[in-house]
Amino acid sequence: MSLFIGIANILLGLAYSGLGTLSAWETFSLHRYRGWSRFGIGFSLMAASCGPHHLVHGWHVLHGAAVTGPMFAASVIGLPAGMIFSLLRIETLLGGRGDRTLTVSPQRVILLASAFAVTAGALATWTLARPPAAFSWPQVLCTTSGLAAAPPGQLSGIDFGSLALMANLFVAVTYGMVGWYLSDTQVRRRITGGAWSLSGVSLAGVFITCAFMHLIHAFTIEAHGPTLLFDLLGIPASIYFLWTVKQVHNDSVVDWNRRPLIGVAATPERSSPWSGPGPLAGSRNS
Repeated sequence: MSLFIGIANILLGLAYSGLGTLSAWETFSLHRYRGWSRFGIGFSLMAASCGPHHLVHGWHVLHGAAVTGPMFAASVIGLPAGMIFSLLRIETLLGGRGDRTLTVSPQRVILLASAFAVTAGALATWTLARPPAAFSWPQVLCTTSGLAAAPPGQLSGIDFGSLALMANLFVAVTYGMVGWYLSDTQVRRRITGGAWSLSGVSLAGVFITCAFMHLIHAFTIEAHGPTLLFDLLGIPASIYFLWTVKQVHNDSVVDWNRRPLIGVAATPERSSPWSGPGPLAGSRNS
Protein backbone atom coordinates (compact mmCIF):
# COMPACT_ATOMS: atom_id res chain seq x y z
CA MET A 1 0.00 0.00 0.00
CA SER A 2 2.84 2.40 0.83
CA LEU A 3 4.51 1.68 -2.50
CA PHE A 4 1.34 2.42 -4.46
CA ILE A 5 0.57 5.64 -2.55
CA GLY A 6 4.13 6.87 -2.98
CA ILE A 7 4.33 6.12 -6.70
CA ALA A 8 0.80 7.46 -7.35
CA ASN A 9 1.59 10.76 -5.64
CA ILE A 10 4.89 11.12 -7.48
CA LEU A 11 3.15 10.47 -10.82
CA LEU A 12 0.48 13.04 -9.98
CA GLY A 13 3.12 15.50 -8.84
CA LEU A 14 5.10 15.09 -12.05
CA ALA A 15 1.95 15.40 -14.15
CA TYR A 16 0.71 18.56 -12.42
CA SER A 17 4.15 20.17 -12.40
CA GLY A 18 4.60 19.42 -16.10
CA LEU A 19 1.13 20.73 -16.96
CA GLY A 20 1.75 23.87 -14.93
CA THR A 21 5.05 24.49 -16.69
CA LEU A 22 3.43 23.93 -20.09
CA SER A 23 0.55 26.24 -19.22
CA ALA A 24 2.94 28.98 -18.06
CA TRP A 25 5.03 28.65 -21.24
CA GLU A 26 1.99 28.82 -23.52
CA THR A 27 0.54 31.77 -21.63
CA PHE A 28 3.78 33.75 -21.84
CA SER A 29 4.79 32.81 -25.39
CA LEU A 30 1.37 33.48 -26.96
CA HIS A 31 0.21 36.50 -24.99
CA ARG A 32 1.20 38.89 -27.80
CA TYR A 33 -1.16 37.15 -30.21
CA ARG A 34 -3.98 36.02 -27.93
CA GLY A 35 -3.64 38.22 -24.85
CA TRP A 36 -2.92 37.08 -21.30
CA SER A 37 -4.90 34.00 -20.32
CA ARG A 38 -6.24 34.38 -16.80
CA PHE A 39 -7.12 30.71 -16.77
CA GLY A 40 -3.59 29.77 -17.85
CA ILE A 41 -2.02 31.95 -15.16
CA GLY A 42 -4.33 30.55 -12.49
CA PHE A 43 -3.72 26.96 -13.58
CA SER A 44 0.04 27.52 -13.49
CA LEU A 45 -0.14 28.94 -9.96
CA MET A 46 -2.31 26.05 -8.83
CA ALA A 47 0.07 23.49 -10.31
CA ALA A 48 3.06 25.26 -8.72
CA SER A 49 1.67 24.36 -5.29
CA CYS A 50 -0.25 21.15 -5.97
CA GLY A 51 2.50 19.43 -7.97
CA PRO A 52 5.29 19.81 -5.38
CA HIS A 53 2.79 18.87 -2.63
CA HIS A 54 2.23 15.47 -4.26
CA LEU A 55 5.94 15.03 -4.99
CA VAL A 56 6.97 15.68 -1.37
CA HIS A 57 4.14 13.54 -0.03
CA GLY A 58 5.02 10.62 -2.29
CA TRP A 59 8.73 10.92 -1.49
CA HIS A 60 8.10 10.74 2.25
CA VAL A 61 5.73 7.80 1.89
CA LEU A 62 8.35 5.87 -0.09
CA HIS A 63 10.86 6.58 2.68
CA GLY A 64 8.76 5.05 5.41
CA ALA A 65 6.17 7.66 6.36
CA ALA A 66 2.97 6.23 7.81
CA VAL A 67 0.01 5.69 5.49
CA THR A 68 -3.66 4.97 6.03
CA GLY A 69 -6.46 3.19 4.23
CA PRO A 70 -8.28 6.42 3.27
CA MET A 71 -5.04 7.82 1.80
CA PHE A 72 -4.69 4.71 -0.34
CA ALA A 73 -8.30 4.93 -1.55
CA ALA A 74 -7.96 8.67 -2.28
CA SER A 75 -4.86 7.99 -4.38
CA VAL A 76 -6.68 5.29 -6.36
CA ILE A 77 -9.61 7.63 -7.02
CA GLY A 78 -7.51 10.65 -7.94
CA LEU A 79 -5.04 8.97 -10.30
CA PRO A 80 -7.25 8.23 -13.38
CA ALA A 81 -8.55 11.78 -13.97
CA GLY A 82 -5.09 13.31 -13.58
CA MET A 83 -3.43 10.81 -15.91
CA ILE A 84 -6.16 11.10 -18.59
CA PHE A 85 -5.92 14.89 -18.70
CA SER A 86 -2.12 14.74 -18.74
CA LEU A 87 -2.07 12.24 -21.62
CA LEU A 88 -4.49 14.37 -23.62
CA ARG A 89 -2.31 17.45 -23.16
CA ILE A 90 0.82 15.50 -24.14
CA GLU A 91 -0.98 14.26 -27.25
CA THR A 92 -1.88 17.85 -28.14
CA LEU A 93 1.71 18.97 -27.58
CA LEU A 94 2.91 16.28 -30.00
CA GLY A 95 0.47 17.44 -32.67
CA GLY A 96 -2.19 14.81 -32.05
CA ARG A 97 -5.92 15.05 -31.58
CA GLY A 98 -5.78 15.97 -27.90
CA ASP A 99 -9.47 15.62 -27.05
CA ARG A 100 -12.32 13.22 -27.53
CA THR A 101 -16.08 13.63 -27.72
CA LEU A 102 -18.08 11.43 -25.38
CA THR A 103 -21.71 10.52 -25.96
CA VAL A 104 -22.32 8.90 -22.58
CA SER A 105 -25.89 9.16 -21.34
CA PRO A 106 -26.60 11.60 -18.48
CA GLN A 107 -27.95 8.71 -16.40
CA ARG A 108 -24.56 7.00 -16.39
CA VAL A 109 -22.81 10.24 -15.49
CA ILE A 110 -25.21 10.78 -12.59
CA LEU A 111 -24.63 7.20 -11.44
CA LEU A 112 -20.86 7.70 -11.54
CA ALA A 113 -21.09 11.03 -9.67
CA SER A 114 -23.36 9.46 -7.04
CA ALA A 115 -20.96 6.55 -6.56
CA PHE A 116 -18.07 8.99 -6.10
CA ALA A 117 -20.07 11.04 -3.57
CA VAL A 118 -20.96 7.95 -1.53
CA THR A 119 -17.37 6.68 -1.64
CA ALA A 120 -15.97 10.08 -0.67
CA GLY A 121 -18.40 10.35 2.25
CA ALA A 122 -17.52 6.87 3.48
CA LEU A 123 -13.78 7.54 3.30
CA ALA A 124 -14.13 10.91 5.03
CA THR A 125 -16.12 9.24 7.81
CA TRP A 126 -13.48 6.52 8.05
CA THR A 127 -10.77 9.17 8.38
CA LEU A 128 -12.61 11.10 11.11
CA ALA A 129 -13.42 7.90 13.02
CA ARG A 130 -9.82 6.69 13.18
CA PRO A 131 -8.42 6.62 16.72
CA PRO A 132 -5.40 8.79 17.58
CA ALA A 133 -2.03 7.15 17.05
CA ALA A 134 -0.06 9.12 19.66
CA PHE A 135 -1.86 7.64 22.70
CA SER A 136 -4.22 4.87 23.65
CA TRP A 137 -7.81 5.70 22.77
CA PRO A 138 -9.47 3.37 25.35
CA GLN A 139 -7.24 4.82 28.06
CA VAL A 140 -8.26 8.38 27.13
CA LEU A 141 -11.95 7.50 27.22
CA CYS A 142 -11.98 5.38 30.34
CA THR A 143 -9.51 6.96 32.76
CA THR A 144 -9.05 10.42 34.24
CA SER A 145 -5.29 10.15 33.89
CA GLY A 146 -5.67 9.34 30.22
CA LEU A 147 -7.75 12.47 29.70
CA ALA A 148 -5.20 14.58 31.50
CA ALA A 149 -2.33 13.11 29.48
CA ALA A 150 -3.99 13.62 26.11
CA PRO A 151 -2.51 16.44 24.03
CA PRO A 152 -4.63 19.63 24.15
CA GLY A 153 -7.10 19.89 21.30
CA GLN A 154 -6.44 16.32 20.13
CA LEU A 155 -9.00 14.24 22.03
CA SER A 156 -10.47 13.15 18.71
CA GLY A 157 -7.03 12.36 17.30
CA ILE A 158 -7.06 15.55 15.23
CA ASP A 159 -5.17 18.74 16.01
CA PHE A 160 -7.83 21.33 15.18
CA GLY A 161 -5.33 24.13 15.74
CA SER A 162 -2.95 22.78 13.13
CA LEU A 163 -2.02 25.19 10.36
CA ALA A 164 -1.66 22.25 7.96
CA LEU A 165 -5.22 21.14 8.69
CA MET A 166 -6.66 24.60 8.09
CA ALA A 167 -4.65 25.10 4.88
CA ASN A 168 -5.72 21.73 3.47
CA LEU A 169 -9.35 22.34 4.39
CA PHE A 170 -9.25 25.73 2.67
CA VAL A 171 -7.87 24.43 -0.62
CA ALA A 172 -10.25 21.47 -0.43
CA VAL A 173 -13.17 23.91 -0.46
CA THR A 174 -11.76 26.16 -3.20
CA TYR A 175 -10.72 23.29 -5.48
CA GLY A 176 -14.07 21.65 -4.89
CA MET A 177 -15.80 24.84 -6.07
CA VAL A 178 -13.54 24.97 -9.14
CA GLY A 179 -14.54 21.40 -9.92
CA TRP A 180 -18.20 22.35 -9.54
CA TYR A 181 -17.96 25.19 -12.06
CA LEU A 182 -16.04 23.03 -14.54
CA SER A 183 -18.62 20.26 -14.16
CA ASP A 184 -21.46 22.72 -14.69
CA THR A 185 -19.78 23.88 -17.90
CA GLN A 186 -19.71 20.29 -19.15
CA VAL A 187 -23.36 19.83 -18.29
CA ARG A 188 -24.21 22.93 -20.32
CA ARG A 189 -22.11 21.58 -23.19
CA ARG A 190 -24.04 18.32 -23.06
CA ILE A 191 -27.39 20.14 -23.12
CA THR A 192 -26.50 22.40 -26.04
CA GLY A 193 -24.22 20.11 -28.06
CA GLY A 194 -25.35 16.64 -27.08
CA ALA A 195 -21.86 15.43 -26.09
CA TRP A 196 -19.22 15.71 -23.40
CA SER A 197 -15.59 16.79 -23.78
CA LEU A 198 -13.19 14.16 -22.42
CA SER A 199 -10.57 16.78 -21.56
CA GLY A 200 -13.19 18.97 -19.86
CA VAL A 201 -14.64 16.08 -17.87
CA SER A 202 -11.19 14.87 -16.83
CA LEU A 203 -10.15 18.40 -15.80
CA ALA A 204 -13.28 18.70 -13.65
CA GLY A 205 -12.41 15.31 -12.18
CA VAL A 206 -8.87 16.49 -11.44
CA PHE A 207 -10.10 19.31 -9.20
CA ILE A 208 -12.86 17.30 -7.55
CA THR A 209 -10.52 14.44 -6.67
CA CYS A 210 -7.77 16.91 -5.71
CA ALA A 211 -10.16 18.56 -3.26
CA PHE A 212 -11.02 15.13 -1.89
CA MET A 213 -7.35 14.19 -1.45
CA HIS A 214 -6.67 17.45 0.42
CA LEU A 215 -9.65 16.73 2.66
CA ILE A 216 -8.31 13.28 3.53
CA HIS A 217 -4.82 14.69 4.02
CA ALA A 218 -6.15 17.39 6.34
CA PHE A 219 -7.70 14.90 8.77
CA THR A 220 -4.91 12.35 8.60
CA ILE A 221 -2.96 12.12 11.83
CA GLU A 222 0.25 11.26 9.99
CA ALA A 223 0.08 14.41 7.81
CA HIS A 224 3.60 15.46 6.87
CA GLY A 225 5.05 18.81 7.84
CA PRO A 226 7.18 19.29 4.68
CA THR A 227 4.04 19.73 2.57
CA LEU A 228 2.88 22.67 4.71
CA LEU A 229 4.81 25.26 2.68
CA PHE A 230 3.13 24.20 -0.56
CA ASP A 231 -0.26 24.01 1.14
CA LEU A 232 0.13 27.62 2.30
CA LEU A 233 1.19 28.69 -1.20
CA GLY A 234 -1.90 26.93 -2.51
CA ILE A 235 -4.25 29.24 -0.59
CA PRO A 236 -3.71 32.44 -2.66
CA ALA A 237 -3.27 30.34 -5.82
CA SER A 238 -6.61 28.59 -5.26
CA ILE A 239 -8.35 31.90 -4.52
CA TYR A 240 -7.13 33.45 -7.78
CA PHE A 241 -7.90 30.36 -9.81
CA LEU A 242 -11.39 30.07 -8.33
CA TRP A 243 -12.05 33.75 -9.13
CA THR A 244 -10.81 33.22 -12.70
CA VAL A 245 -12.91 30.12 -13.28
CA LYS A 246 -15.97 31.88 -11.86
CA GLN A 247 -15.45 34.85 -14.20
CA VAL A 248 -14.98 32.62 -17.24
CA HIS A 249 -17.99 30.55 -16.20
CA ASN A 250 -20.12 33.71 -16.07
CA ASP A 251 -18.69 34.98 -19.39
CA SER A 252 -17.50 38.07 -17.53
CA VAL A 253 -14.03 38.08 -19.07
CA VAL A 254 -12.68 37.50 -22.56
CA ASP A 255 -10.11 34.76 -22.20
CA TRP A 256 -8.65 32.30 -24.68
CA ASN A 257 -11.87 30.29 -24.53
CA ARG A 258 -13.65 33.16 -26.34
CA ARG A 259 -10.92 34.40 -28.67
CA PRO A 260 -11.15 33.09 -32.24
CA LEU A 261 -8.15 31.12 -33.41
CA ILE A 262 -7.54 29.70 -36.89
CA GLY A 263 -4.78 27.19 -37.47
CA VAL A 264 -1.91 26.62 -35.06
CA ALA A 265 -1.32 28.97 -32.12
CA ALA A 266 2.14 30.14 -33.12
CA THR A 267 3.96 33.12 -34.59
CA PRO A 268 3.14 33.44 -38.33
CA GLU A 269 6.09 33.15 -40.71
CA ARG A 270 4.97 36.28 -42.61
CA SER A 271 2.22 38.84 -42.41
CA SER A 272 -0.98 38.36 -44.35
CA PRO A 273 -1.47 40.67 -47.39
CA TRP A 274 -4.29 42.58 -45.72
CA SER A 275 -2.65 42.95 -42.29
CA GLY A 276 -0.77 46.21 -43.02
CA PRO A 277 0.66 48.62 -45.58
CA GLY A 278 2.70 47.08 -48.39
CA PRO A 279 2.63 46.34 -52.09
CA LEU A 280 0.49 43.25 -51.66
CA ALA A 281 -1.93 45.07 -49.43
CA GLY A 282 -2.21 47.94 -51.89
CA SER A 283 -2.81 45.65 -54.84
CA ARG A 284 -5.46 43.78 -52.89
CA ASN A 285 -7.25 46.95 -51.88
CA SER A 286 -7.15 48.20 -55.45
